[in-house]
Amino acid sequence: MATRRLFKLPLDPDSIDDVRAHFDSLEDRHALVERGLALEGMNAETAWLDEREPALYYLHEESKTYPADVDESDIDEELQELSNEHHGFFQQVVAPGHEHPDDLVEFERLFSASV
Repeated sequence: MATRRLFKLPLDPDSIDDVRAHFDSLEDRHALVERGLALEGMNAETAWLDEREPALYYLHEESKTYPADVDESDIDEELQELSNEHHGFFQQVVAPGHEHPDDLVEFERLFSASV
């Protein structure tokens, strides 16, 4: 059974347009993102933007093998570039006074069901 984890990242209010553009760019590279998730042992990752707070909420659906012991030879240059860009991006858009990933809020899971 997959493990689902919900996180919240406080965002810099001035970064909302950048966050939208970043996720639009991920949509354009959907197959590459899926390849990266598969290598990590992640079934799915979903993100929601709350512009009022502002915050980014995202749900990890992790397989039993997450985090996978990834063989470096399986990570090509394109995938490594995407990973660096994606993780570096959150360092840039996090709210002032916060650090990513240290200030991520993980919500307590109350219930989960799947078939």
